[in-house]
Amino acid sequence: MTAEVTEVAHVTDATEATDREIVDLLIAFMESFKGHFVVALEKLDLPLSQGHVLMRLDEPTPMSAIAKRMGFDASHVTALIDGLEGRGLIERRPDPHDRRIKRITLTEEGAAIQDQIRNCVYEGLPPLARLMPAERIQLRNLLATAIDRPVGEGRCGATRDPDRHLATKS
Repeated sequence: MTAEVTEVAHVTDATEATDREIVDLLIAFMESFKGHFVVALEKLDLPLSQGHVLMRLDEPTPMSAIAKRMGFDASHVTALIDGLEGRGLIERRPDPHDRRIKRITLTEEGAAIQDQIRNCVYEGLPPLARLMPAERIQLRNLLATAIDRPVGEGRCGATRDPDRHLATKS
């Protein structure tokens, strides 16, 4: 092997190892949030799957898009939506361009519950608490770039100030 080929192979191996480590770290990072999320849902007497649906709504969304995003069968999502609608947390509204499509929209109560869940998850998160505000912004920006999503345009509040929680944290 030439020196160039050996170097390219080494870089590729290092990149693959780094990518594997990133995935492992992201999984561990997300697992650290799960306990807080489950506790928040238990306080509100919400099943985990309904909590996931609720937290994915930031704008009126077709049920088919929710099913696709969650990797669920449409009939399963219908049952979840029925439960959330029965509690007054969401509404089905006709799409303005195609009345056959129902868009799922948060009610005021649903938005308030979403905020309660989010606040419970944010409380005392050791992984984020270890980061300084500038590091949190850097992490947020890197993740947004990695998934090709502009900062502030996500399930966690497209219309909200993306740095609002950082002002009060050290």
